Amino acid sequence: MLKEHGWSSRRCIPHGGHQLSLNIAAGLGLGGNESYPGIFQPFGGFADDIPVVDGYVGLPDVPGIGFETKAPLIKLLRSVAE
Repeated sequence: MLKEHGWSSRRCIPHGGHQLSLNIAAGLGLGGNESYPGIFQPFGGFADDIPVVDGYVGLPDVPGIGFETKAPLIKLLRSVAE
């Protein structure tokens, strides 16, 4: 639809503030992801070992979305799965 209407996918920047939105933006080759890393914890933010540098954050080198790379989130998910 973007291309059909003359828009570049690089101009599309979804809102979310968490790893799922970051992965969607990266997977679809979008222009970025509006994020609030310190909000909506433990779901908000990104992998524990990947810093935000000059407004950019990388993806963790793990399979899937990377929930396992956020210690507080994986602890919560495991507790509700028991």
